[in-house]
Amino acid sequence: MSVADGKTERSHGRSDLLADPGLREVTITPDPIYGRTMTYRAIPAAYLLKEARPGADDHVQVRATDGFSVSIPARLLIQGGPGGAEAFLAVEPPEAPWPVLPVENQTASAGPFYLVWRNAGRGAISSEYWAYRVASLTLVDSPARRWPGLAVAAKVPANDPVRRGLERFVEVCMACHRFNGEGESELGPDLGRPMNPVQYFQPAALHKYLRDPGALRTWPERKMPAFSKEDLSDADIAAIIAWLSHKAGRQGSRPAGKPIPPGAGTR
Repeated sequence: MSVADGKTERSHGRSDLLADPGLREVTITPDPIYGRTMTYRAIPAAYLLKEARPGADDHVQVRATDGFSVSIPARLLIQGGPGGAEAFLAVEPPEAPWPVLPVENQTASAGPFYLVWRNAGRGAISSEYWAYRVASLTLVDSPARRWPGLAVAAKVPANDPVRRGLERFVEVCMACHRFNGEGESELGPDLGRPMNPVQYFQPAALHKYLRDPGALRTWPERKMPAFSKEDLSDADIAAIIAWLSHKAGRQGSRPAGKPIPPGAGTR
């Protein structure tokens, strides 16, 4: 596992971290990936990143061995999140392996490195920030700087759901999907190429699909999970659809400035 800041890269072996004086025991109740209380030997994320010295607007790109890649605000990892949430890198001891992930088609655990959050209430920390099988932590610019193609038109009001939709897309969707080539995950399809989902889904069906893909269709290799309302509210889903509609409008398929209103497709 490596930690990089753009200038230097430091590699950390499992045995090294397990012997590090910063290691501590952390209990997560409940662990959202395993669905039960889990106790880990873990290193505080702030301890791992102390030499990187991230700026106020910097992010940390967390990359996993399976192609999952999520951008997390560095301040959350360094200073903590809402409700006193604290980030730790859990390290799987070889002599006491963790259980196999309780997900269909999985045959291994979340290890050897798993980013967990203590005191993280439901919805306070994005469900995608619980990253397992971590391969690297890299200090990067914010998503807005790295991927300007995601941006919302300047004329869109600050309180417009479209802007909230962009925030939630970055926090939740970009861990698995790119948009028109923007992003770096390789788990799911690009949501802008060759077509935007709003161009082939009715609003109600797209809302239902984002809530639980299996409610519409499923297939053996499907990886996208269902999202609880605590992790992704109906308003958040409507905002993501509004942002997708806004981007489709700028591509000429829908009049710009007319996003789907919040609550579209919901009761």
